[in-house]
Amino acid sequence: MSTEKQKIGLLDKIDKPTLLLPAIILIAAVVFGAVAPDAFNSASTAAFNFTTKYFGWFYAFGVSLLMLFCVWAGFSKYGKIKLGGKDAKPEMSFVTWFYICLTSGIAIGIIYWGVAEPLYDLITPPGFTGWEPSSAEAAEGALKFAFLHWGFHPYAIYTAAGLCCAFIILNGKRRFSISSSLYPLLGDKTEGTIGKLVNGLCIFAIVGGMGTSLGYGVSQFCVGVNYVFGTNIPDSSIAVFFIGIVVILSIAFSCSGLQRGIKYVSTLKMYVFYAMLIWAFIFGGTLFILNNTTSAIGQYLAFIVPESFYLEPVKATGWVNGWSIFYWAWWLAFAPIVGLFQIKLAKGRTIRQFVIVNLIAPTLFAIVWFGVFGSSAINLELHGANIAAKLSEWGSSVAMFAYFDNLPLKTFFHGILFVAIVISILALSESMTLTLADMSTKPQYLGDSDKPQDSPRSLKVFWALLVGAIAFILLFSGGLGALQTASIVCGFPILMLQLVMAVAYIKSMHQQSKYDLTLTEKEKAEMEQGEGKEKETIETEGQFE
Repeated sequence: MSTEKQKIGLLDKIDKPTLLLPAIILIAAVVFGAVAPDAFNSASTAAFNFTTKYFGWFYAFGVSLLMLFCVWAGFSKYGKIKLGGKDAKPEMSFVTWFYICLTSGIAIGIIYWGVAEPLYDLITPPGFTGWEPSSAEAAEGALKFAFLHWGFHPYAIYTAAGLCCAFIILNGKRRFSISSSLYPLLGDKTEGTIGKLVNGLCIFAIVGGMGTSLGYGVSQFCVGVNYVFGTNIPDSSIAVFFIGIVVILSIAFSCSGLQRGIKYVSTLKMYVFYAMLIWAFIFGGTLFILNNTTSAIGQYLAFIVPESFYLEPVKATGWVNGWSIFYWAWWLAFAPIVGLFQIKLAKGRTIRQFVIVNLIAPTLFAIVWFGVFGSSAINLELHGANIAAKLSEWGSSVAMFAYFDNLPLKTFFHGILFVAIVISILALSESMTLTLADMSTKPQYLGDSDKPQDSPRSLKVFWALLVGAIAFILLFSGGLGALQTASIVCGFPILMLQLVMAVAYIKSMHQQSKYDLTLTEKEKAEMEQGEGKEKETIETEGQFE
C-alpha cells in the first residue's frame, strides 16, 4: 500500500482536461490583453454591448425564472429532502453556515456600492424616472434600485446554481463539478466532451469574474490610502502590495481547510460588518434611516415584478443595460462556482434550509445594509455633507471613506474599512480557490459525500497564484478591465446553462427514486410506487382535458 501511495503524484490526481482547457483560454486571453489591451478591450466591449442590446430581454426573463425556480424548490414538497441523505449531519452551526455563505459571495460589492449606488441614484437618477437630481422624489426612490440590484435577483442566481448541483452531487453521489447537474438529462455524457466544455466555461468565467471583484477591491483600497493619508502614491504600487497580501493569505487559509481558515475569516468579517452597521445606524440619522428604509421596502416589493422586466424600449437611456443587465451578467459569471462552494457547506441541511440561508437571509441582510448606509448617506448629503462632490473628484471608490468622514471616530472606522476590504477579497478568493482546486481534482481523490477529502494543496496554490498573476499582468498592461468584460460576456451562455440545469433538477425531483442513491431499497420501492401513481394522475388529467 505504501508503495502504491508513493507512486500517486500530483499529476495523477489532476483532472487534466478540466484544468487545461480553461487554463489555455485564460493564458491566451491574458497574452492578448497584455500585448494588445486596446484591441482586447474593443472586442470585449463589443461582445458585451451586443449581448445586452439584443438579449437584454433574455436576461430579464431568465433571471426572473431562476427566482421562481428557487421559491418552488425551497417551498414545494421537495423542500424537506435532506442533502446528503436522511442520516447526514451538518458540519457547522447554522449561524456559521450563514456567515460563510454571505461573505464568500458578493461582500466586496456591498462595501464598494453600499454608499455609492444610492448616492448616484440621488444625484443622477435613472433617466426614465423623470426625477430631478437631488429632488425629494430621487431621495425617497433611490433605495429601491439598490434593493433590486442587491436583493433577491443576485442571490437567486447563486442559489439556483447551488440547488441544481447540490442534490445530484450529495444525494446522487456524482462528481464535484458543474456538469454533474446535467446528469438527469445527459447521463454519462456529462463525463465526456460536453461536461469538459461546461466546466471549462464556468472556470474561465469565475477567474475572469474574480478580476472584476478584485478590481473593485484594489481600486477602493488604493483610493482609500491616498484619500485617508493625503498621499499621492501611484495606484499600481499600492495594488502590488494589496494583491500580494491577498494571494499569500488566500493560500495560507485555503490550505488550512474549509472548517478552519474560511470559518475564521467569515466570522471576523461579520463582526466588522456589524460594527460598521451599528455605528452608522446610531450616528448616521437613526430616524431617517428607519423611515426611509421602511418606505423603500414597500416600494421595492411593489416594484420588483415590473422593474424585473422593464427594458426602457422607447426611452432607451441606457441605464438598464449599464446597471441592471450588467449586474445580472456579473452575478451569472460567478454563479456556477459559487453554487459549487455552497454545496461544500450544505450537507445535512434540507433543500428548504438551503434556500433560506442562501436566498432569503442574504437578501434581508442586503436590505439592512443598503437601508442603513444608503439612507444615511442620502440624509447626510441633503444636509450639506457633500459626499457626492468627493465622488465626482475621486470616483465611486471613495464613497464609503467619505461617508465615515461625517461620523464620530472617523479614523478608527477608516481603519475598520481597510480591514473589511482586505478580508472581503480574501474570503472570496479563498472560497473560489478551494472550489477550483476541487473541480480540477479527479473524483477518486476527493472521497465521497460521506468521507470528503481535500484537494491537493499544490492545486490550491496554483489557482491562487494564477488569479494573482492575471491581476498583476493585466493591471500593468491596462487589460484588466477587458478581461472583466470578457468574463461578464460569459453570463449569457451561463444563463442558458442554468436554465437547462433547472430543468434537469426538476426531473431529478420527479424521479427521486432513480437519482437519490442514499435511499434504502425499501424507501426506493415506496417512492417508485408513489411516483407511478403521480404519473398516472397527470396522464389521466391530460386525457380529460
